[in-house]
Amino acid sequence: MSQIKEIHLRRATPADAQAIAEVRVEAWRTTYRGMIPDAYLDNMQVAESAEQWQTILMALADQDADADVKPTAKVCVFVAESEGRVIGFVSGAMLAAPKCGMRAELTAVYLLPAWQRCGIGRRMVQKLVRTLQALGATDLLVWVLAENYSARHFYERLSGVKLTEQAFNWDHLDLMEVGYGWKDLSVLLASVDAHSQSHAVH
Repeated sequence: MSQIKEIHLRRATPADAQAIAEVRVEAWRTTYRGMIPDAYLDNMQVAESAEQWQTILMALADQDADADVKPTAKVCVFVAESEGRVIGFVSGAMLAAPKCGMRAELTAVYLLPAWQRCGIGRRMVQKLVRTLQALGATDLLVWVLAENYSARHFYERLSGVKLTEQAFNWDHLDLMEVGYGWKDLSVLLASVDAHSQSHAVH
């Protein structure tokens, strides 16, 4: 647990695209093994993902350059660092139109396997939620693979309410997803605080 004190959360920049892509690919290959075909996971390309993230982060950097102190971009991305190395990231967005009655969405939260299950994910979600609140968010939606019970339990422990379950297609893969939501972000933040205190080192 002492490693948690060394974690630094900051806004992602275009220079983080490669590291974010590496985290995403490794997390997918370990987390989704058995849920998504091995061939798909093994053929994931870091370079392709890095290019996509570079485009996203460059667009955000351009928006931030025009902003004052308060963030204005509808998409936000943060990385978690330890000793200068990116070990995880979280992203979210304000939605152009409501989904399941929610106007903000947690779009990704990934950590390298060695750093999972020690509270960093909660800290990243907390950081994202507070940023989305500054943009006017009052609620939040997140989608998770139906078979990803570890992630589902994570959101349920944070008081997420199951809203719906549906089939969807991802890159020609037919999958099932579950939507969880929080109608009141103060409930989510209180759950994060409660779990952080219960796992604190005394």
